[in-house]
Amino acid sequence: MKDKLLSKIVKKDYNNNLEEVLSKKSFSEDVKNTLLNIFYKIENGYDDYKTIKKETFEKQDYIEKLINIIEKNCKKIEFIDKPNAQEETVDREQKKIVCFPIETKLLYLIAKLQKRKVVVNYLDKSIEEAVSFVLNTGNNINMVEPLRDFNGFSWNIIVKDIEELNCNLIYQNIIFLIGNASIDKWVNNYDSLVDYFELFQSKLETLYGKEIKDEILNNLIQLSIMINIKYDEKFKIEIENKKIQLEKELLNYINKEEYITKLSNTKKTKEKEIKKIDKIVHNQVLLSKEYDKRNKKLPLEKKIFSIRVFKNELKKERKECLLAIKELNKNMEPEEYFKKKQTIEQKLKYIDIPIQKNIDKSIYNKEIELQKLIIKCFYIKIKKIKDKKKLKDLIYEYRYYSYLPITKRRYLYNVKELRENLEELANYIINKAIKLKVINKIIDDEEQNTEITKKLILLKIISLEDIYIKPTIDNNNICLIIFDEEIEDNKMNLENTTKDKIKIKFNKKNKLFI
Repeated sequence: MKDKLLSKIVKKDYNNNLEEVLSKKSFSEDVKNTLLNIFYKIENGYDDYKTIKKETFEKQDYIEKLINIIEKNCKKIEFIDKPNAQEETVDREQKKIVCFPIETKLLYLIAKLQKRKVVVNYLDKSIEEAVSFVLNTGNNINMVEPLRDFNGFSWNIIVKDIEELNCNLIYQNIIFLIGNASIDKWVNNYDSLVDYFELFQSKLETLYGKEIKDEILNNLIQLSIMINIKYDEKFKIEIENKKIQLEKELLNYINKEEYITKLSNTKKTKEKEIKKIDKIVHNQVLLSKEYDKRNKKLPLEKKIFSIRVFKNELKKERKECLLAIKELNKNMEPEEYFKKKQTIEQKLKYIDIPIQKNIDKSIYNKEIELQKLIIKCFYIKIKKIKDKKKLKDLIYEYRYYSYLPITKRRYLYNVKELRENLEELANYIINKAIKLKVINKIIDDEEQNTEITKKLILLKIISLEDIYIKPTIDNNNICLIIFDEEIEDNKMNLENTTKDKIKIKFNKKNKLFI
């Protein structure tokens, strides 16, 4: 009773906060009503969303985040009246949205209003921008999910409304790997003193080991580059040029002796320049001659004003030579040599991508590689679990992951390249769940039991704990009637099964989860 009362109070606070923010905005009535409808639907569907997707915001935090964006980042929202009259736009500088009066579209553009540059230190600038684009886009799509796929009654993934499937898949992968709170802090750069990219790498290594960390990082960066190439021809040219440049740079490091000799010769040249400057500066006759000599070569507007100014310029040149020698000495150190060589090789590894005509096929293949790594991480997570609740949550994560769309027509669970991997993973999860007494064993035959249980945990019933199963005989065949609490949801024939093999109560409803 107390929880229900608190829920009503909290809900009222959401409405009050939103209405107070909207009262200060010069939005049209249509816009205000659309925003109120969005929040009403989110309020109704969010509990189901939170049940299905364990790793996400608390409802209060999510709604407050949205209200905060509208309050601080949104001055104007205009609806497009006529089709093809103009394009949907987001202007972060003007804090303005122009869009069709479609709730999911409006929510996506509200999420886009947040002015963010995802910090990806250590990498090349163009690579940083590619990763930043993917994470930002994924974050925006993630913000729309509670409205898009949940109506308060069912879970229905509206794939056609997902703005960019590749970015969404990568973002959801990262949520699985390090948790929603961590990726949200990274994307929104909560603390400017924290290197979130470094923290991301550190977490990956701690949780899954260095080898998997390196593979995941390589896949994520290459995918980000591919996705940006798909949308931006200039970026494609930039990456191709950068590859040529890095290959040239690497040639300098192939032969260490040649590299050291080259630096040594440059250092000697700089030392000679310093000696020459010292000689000129300390000899008035030479100083005057050098001053006249240089001025003759310069155009009128660039002539040196006086000998005193020229002397200061020479001192400046001397200082630059000393700094260059210091840098050369550093680069000649073995540790620095290997570090620079390794950095160039690493960057080349990231951008050395076979850019095919069918970029979508290249992206798809790389995504499959990444998913196989994610599945390896599932195993690592499962092995560590000893707690029943954590294992239950991981079963939910497995179901949510299985339904992630990779194309407009395919979810991960029905991708042929991943089918065997996911089947084996499900077997592993179910066997552990039976040992830890998280789920009931239905049939004595282990292989058949696993096959049945796999189908049950992939049902789109909101709460897996609400699944009840009733073994019975129908037309002389043993079947399993599946209930969503009291409502009959499905029926499954149990072939090659006898009544004595059934491990749960016959003709009675049994909970799947213990």
